[in-house]
Amino acid sequence: MSEKNGVPEFESDAEYIAWAFNQISEGMKNLGNRVANLEIALSRLPEPGPDMIQYKIPEDDKYSNLKEVLDDLYVKLNSRKSDDA
Repeated sequence: MSEKNGVPEFESDAEYIAWAFNQISEGMKNLGNRVANLEIALSRLPEPGPDMIQYKIPEDDKYSNLKEVLDDLYVKLNSRKSDDA
């Protein structure tokens, strides 16, 4: 096999098939590595649910999840509503 301007030229079909299988095999290895990297990145994400979002309520010392933040807002809104009435 020789190359002309970076493009391989094959002397037989067997050379072409061997080259094609090698290219396919390299592509599959690269895809496998990319999938492995994606699996590692996805494993670092938190489980879906209210714990995905954390917020520090100004009066609290700890971070609260989304459910706790919404509960706190609900309590504060209800207390304002009862104060106005």
